Amino acid sequence: MIPADIVARARDRSIVDVALALGAADAVKIDERGVPCPFCGGRDRFSIDKAKNVFLCRTSGAGGDPIALVQHVHECSFADAIEHLTGEKPLATGKRAPARNDDEKNEWREKARLRAWKIWRNGAPIEPERGGHWVRDYLALRAIPFPSWRIKALREVSSLAYWHRAKAGDEFKVIHSGPAMLAAITGPDGHFIGVHRTWLDLSRPNGKAAIADPAGDDTLDAKKVEGSQKGGKIVLRDGADALRLALGEGIETVLSWAEMQASAHAGYLAKPALWVGINIGNIAGKAAEMIPHPSLMLTDRIGRQRRQKVGGHEPDLSDTDCLQIPADDFEKLILLGDSDSDRFTTQAAMLRARNRFELTGHDAAIDWAPDGQDFNDVLKSLASRAASPPAAAGAPAGRAIGRDARSGLRPVAGEAA
Repeated sequence: MIPADIVARARDRSIVDVALALGAADAVKIDERGVPCPFCGGRDRFSIDKAKNVFLCRTSGAGGDPIALVQHVHECSFADAIEHLTGEKPLATGKRAPARNDDEKNEWREKARLRAWKIWRNGAPIEPERGGHWVRDYLALRAIPFPSWRIKALREVSSLAYWHRAKAGDEFKVIHSGPAMLAAITGPDGHFIGVHRTWLDLSRPNGKAAIADPAGDDTLDAKKVEGSQKGGKIVLRDGADALRLALGEGIETVLSWAEMQASAHAGYLAKPALWVGINIGNIAGKAAEMIPHPSLMLTDRIGRQRRQKVGGHEPDLSDTDCLQIPADDFEKLILLGDSDSDRFTTQAAMLRARNRFELTGHDAAIDWAPDGQDFNDVLKSLASRAASPPAAAGAPAGRAIGRDARSGLRPVAGEAA
């Protein structure tokens, strides 16, 4: 066990300050209805109770005190979270409590997987020639042309229930039903482990449903995962004949990048495999150490301040729960970096991912979207310019987005396509 006084100091941290330092929006200080989760994103799935000093992520079900919040965001151990919050490495004073029975955990995972499989099996093909239209029209709203190849991992459904609970311990209730894009998540062995769902509303500019939160005036996140996502991926294009793999967080990001690459290298036959890693923690894995953020600070309840720590550049290679890619599957790995969140934290995670894959035998590089944007933002901007009257000559619309100089990496446009 960790000494009680160290645990108490960690728990005594202000949940507001911890959430802000971990990347939560400033609105979390005044709005308990919800903001994007600093770990899994969304719109308003993350909320705090300042009186009880606890948080809740409604989508993942994670909740608890500041220690639990650090564990949720950094996917780290209890001891690592204590060190993160107090700046001290706790020394064990006794034996650790026995872990939850493996059989119980496996039973829970299998039930979740079967629920996800049922949702997936009820989906319909997305191809227009097979009656599909929801995914095609959604991608069109995001300026993404419908893929010319068959994406086996994607399906669609005209009506899918959206289950929700306001806080931990409440019963789940159906608060919305509507069309959705379904994406199969597969594990390291290629077997189905979960389903990623995006609820759609094609009358909205971004194509995603605005699902009203029964507890307030805000809307809930239109994306959810049923089943498991740890170590999983969504395969948008397989790598049977591919020499390169492009890996990003989201379906829209990866397809947007692929469209820009296709425009830049029209006629080149060797198309890269395309995978979605679902979230940056799954792609980067755990860090070997925590490093201080240059500007984010933590303040405890008595006013003491210290620098917030985030996962560093070097990977913890003992972490086998994150996404694994066999070294001999691809000659080149391209990691797609979105630049629409805290740059220092995101860059540290992406460099950790690159280093982890290089240490396991890959030739890996990072391709960054411009500051403040993700790759879909860039594609939409290019599409908008293409639809406008001709302007002065400039860069070709389909060229690859340049690498950020801080990554020290060659641009994709300079590599063999």
